[in-house]
Amino acid sequence: MESVQQPGASPLLVLVQDLGTQTDDEPLTQYSISSKALSPVAFDELRRYRCFVTPQGWVLALDPASCQTFLWRPQDSERIQLPPKDQGFPESCKCLLSDMPGAASGSSVVVFDLDDNEMWVCKIGATNWDSHRYEPSMFVKGRIPQLTNIAMGHGIAAVGGRIYFELTAREMGVIEFNGKEGLKLDTIEVDMVDLPLSIRMASMYLVESSGELFLVVIFFDGENVHKIANHAVYKMDFSEPKWCEVDEIGADRVFLLGGDRLGISCFGASCSAGDHGLRGNCIYFLNHVPTTTKSFLHVINLKTGTEEAQRPFVTHNGYHMMPVRSPFWLLPTESTLQAQGSSILPSSPMPPTRRSLVTLFRIFFFVFLFLAMY
Repeated sequence: MESVQQPGASPLLVLVQDLGTQTDDEPLTQYSISSKALSPVAFDELRRYRCFVTPQGWVLALDPASCQTFLWRPQDSERIQLPPKDQGFPESCKCLLSDMPGAASGSSVVVFDLDDNEMWVCKIGATNWDSHRYEPSMFVKGRIPQLTNIAMGHGIAAVGGRIYFELTAREMGVIEFNGKEGLKLDTIEVDMVDLPLSIRMASMYLVESSGELFLVVIFFDGENVHKIANHAVYKMDFSEPKWCEVDEIGADRVFLLGGDRLGISCFGASCSAGDHGLRGNCIYFLNHVPTTTKSFLHVINLKTGTEEAQRPFVTHNGYHMMPVRSPFWLLPTESTLQAQGSSILPSSPMPPTRRSLVTLFRIFFFVFLFLAMY
């Protein structure tokens, strides 16, 4: 599958990953989606600060020494100052914006703790970060209630100033931002899509694109998470509400999925195809499992139904190296809200052994949760 190369295409739509040592002088490596080429990352901010990328292109940065925070736009180095946090964020987090900075309704930066039922919210222009704890529950087989984390192992996206997240097979969660009234958690009744009983493993992603909410399901071949058996795309009809299956996402749109940790962060984004020299109506799905050295970039063409698998990060004389940090998407901002969700770039990665054990536990939990719901 070939990219559509266009003069002046933005070079910023890249995957970034640590392939070397943990020393500060070792450059990060980026993989250009349009040129399929590796090169060093020039952004010093990704080394100096703890960074949380969002699919709108803005990056939340935290100074580890002072806990000062700001939003940073890599394409032109513009910054939006945010208040300092009383202490750093936990080790495993997910970040997203409720809307693009400058939106009429205002925009809030939201950080979710993936290991606890807590999140932090800072409205752009505010003087402090607010902490919120929550206890949403879901019902699994046997109608046994079980607490669930909003962001860990669930698709999450922002549309029209609200944040939507997967909750149960019959409900979708909603986070509303009501100005002085504060943050409100609510639900809407909507049936989750039917999944084939023959499918043992799948991964789901919520994506905001041009003001609409999409759900992408990647079906794996048995327990082989590096081989895709099928895929399905749905668009939310909020007037019902219900998920409606679609066979296209737009001639000038591409979806960017995955990256950080399979089944954990569920990163989903959308951007222009033509601006980046790409063929439209395609899904770019990075399947990264931290316990192995394998990272496959699957390119799914929705028009032709074909799929191409790439191996972006093969270095050191052809050897596949265990990354110091998980890969993540880095892309320019757009004039309208294109997608929400996030992935984290930890500043102090866990030791490989502990990281592998924790990741294995989370993958097993995700598989159990998926099977229990269906």
